[in-house]
Amino acid sequence: MGAVDSVIQSLEIVSVAVPRPIDSFFTYSVPAEMTGLLSKGSWVRVPFGRSNVVGFVVDTPKTRAELPPSLDPAKLKAITEAGSIEDRIPTDVFELCRWASKYYAQPLGELLAAACPPASLGLRSTKRAAKELSRNTVEQREIHLNDEQKIALEELDAHRKGSSLSKVSLLHGVTGSGKTEVYIELAKRVLSEGKGVLLLVPEIALTSQLHSRLESGIGESVARWHSAMPDGQRRDQGAALRCGEIRVVVGARSAVFAPIKNLGLILVDEEHDPTYKQDDRVRYHARDLSIVRGKSLDALVVLGSATPSLETRERVREGKYHSSVLSARFASGGMPTIEIVDLGEEIRVEGIQAALAEKTLTVMRETLARGEQIMIYLNRRGFAAFLRCRDCGEVSECPNCSISLTVHKRSRELRCHVCGHAEGIPDFCPKCQAVDLDPIGAGTESLEEELPKILPDAKILRLDRDAITSATRLEKTLDAFRNGEAQILLGTQMLAKGHDFPKVTLVVVILADALFRYPDFRAPERALQILSQVSGRAGRGELPGRVLVQTYQPDSPILEVLLGNRSEESFLAEECELRQALDYPPFGRLARLRIESSDRIEAVSRCEAIANSLRQVQSQLETTQPDLRLQILGPSEAFLERAKGIYRWDLLIKCSAVGALSQTILAAKQYASREKWTLLVDVDPYGLG
Repeated sequence: MGAVDSVIQSLEIVSVAVPRPIDSFFTYSVPAEMTGLLSKGSWVRVPFGRSNVVGFVVDTPKTRAELPPSLDPAKLKAITEAGSIEDRIPTDVFELCRWASKYYAQPLGELLAAACPPASLGLRSTKRAAKELSRNTVEQREIHLNDEQKIALEELDAHRKGSSLSKVSLLHGVTGSGKTEVYIELAKRVLSEGKGVLLLVPEIALTSQLHSRLESGIGESVARWHSAMPDGQRRDQGAALRCGEIRVVVGARSAVFAPIKNLGLILVDEEHDPTYKQDDRVRYHARDLSIVRGKSLDALVVLGSATPSLETRERVREGKYHSSVLSARFASGGMPTIEIVDLGEEIRVEGIQAALAEKTLTVMRETLARGEQIMIYLNRRGFAAFLRCRDCGEVSECPNCSISLTVHKRSRELRCHVCGHAEGIPDFCPKCQAVDLDPIGAGTESLEEELPKILPDAKILRLDRDAITSATRLEKTLDAFRNGEAQILLGTQMLAKGHDFPKVTLVVVILADALFRYPDFRAPERALQILSQVSGRAGRGELPGRVLVQTYQPDSPILEVLLGNRSEESFLAEECELRQALDYPPFGRLARLRIESSDRIEAVSRCEAIANSLRQVQSQLETTQPDLRLQILGPSEAFLERAKGIYRWDLLIKCSAVGALSQTILAAKQYASREKWTLLVDVDPYGLG
């Protein structure tokens, strides 16, 4: 039978979303042998342009009689392959993607592909995968909760079983308070009722640590789920989850889409962490999608944090979220002692870019002499921030991006951390030919090189994106430090992510000032969160902890809170007042619209054209909604105007109502579509750079 005859005999047609930056769906005919096998959420392989792609059926198949008159069934392309019923995206995950597509203004096909990557589909039978990944019994360790943990557990469980329309709870516990133990005990109760559990963590690095604790705590197999998983592993675990052979998942951001059968509990650890927001490719916030998914399933969502986001705090204040508190550490002598080291007064150690004060070095030596471990936080990769000519002041810059190149001494390169451009370190200044070129500002690589010269007996490990190039390398580094094979762990923001090293008694923050200067309305809140989280790595075992924060701004309000000289509540209340006055979240909604072009003038003019069209939309909305607060700000260049040779110009929309914001974004997308321009939309952006 020819292709045309097969199409004519087809009894069904379906709408398919393809994983492309396209909002439209495409209609295909269903071959006779596939009739009755497809439904919403089924994956299919279809001809698209000059290639075949995997797409997803987005509605119930229709008959040929239901086709609009403008469509000729004989001219429709046919599906070439389809997944089994077992491979179908679960209804709750499909509807979550549909909701996210509308709210975040992202193509549904790309969201469905994020939930169910095409490379992980098909090939192996569900029965075989489920058999290999069955619900194995794991030796269970006994957990003993303290009185405060028991109270929190009962409060959370009561909220889970209650009739509240919003089953969202904040578990506000200081670092080391034993939130994980409460998670495990709550998960055991949910599992005893035949339901599934999802635990989200902000970094892939944390999945291994929590995976073993969760398995031994609940006594059964736990699946890991994150973007770095091999396709075969994701395929097999997905099959085992769909049929209920595995009921528990621990994973990073993308695990919010994990196909867990009868999901009854979602735990979002470190809910404040901005890495839950995906800012490249398809954009979404995993914490917020967890709340949406939980509501659709009447499942409890627990947001855990020592430093909750202002958005979550405000929802608690409004009575929309329940709250439980853990105010003391679970298994240690208390919170670490925090001290400020004023770099304006202290003597710096020669030879390491003035990164360490003498006082800091003295305390480090004392700590090592006692056989204890140290973590050093410096949020700058590389050997130095940039290379500067001593004679003319010229700074080496990336030819593709509006940013200086970072010195990497080990590879003898100047490297751009945005586009990856690399070039050799010059012998002389390209501008004035002078030979005196100075690396300015210490980075993790320079500290790793210089520290052995002053602490020769200490082994040092580095934790940043240059040193850690794979998940395996990451696990080996963390395990080596945990097992005492090194005395110092030096790293960037990866250090602040919930790691638990009982032998660490000293944490050093090299330069807190860098956290205070980021041009973003969330910068003060974020700085306090990072410093609190990094400080919380010290003294998590039986030995007391100590934190040294080096700074040129010892009177910073953020450091006053960290020291306990000012209450966190009063500091955050001021932040809330400022945000409320400016309609920033959690009191207003934001969206960033970005135009990119290799030509700067073109980027600016396109952005201006969209802004002008939106101001007409603004006028219409304000006429029909007198209480609406809507602002169209810009155009303005992005914080990093040029990246990878592309100029980036932004519009920022502030709005008091979600519906009006969606209407404004839709108008912008329609305008850009008519002009055949690419418009990048970021709803609820984290970081306005």
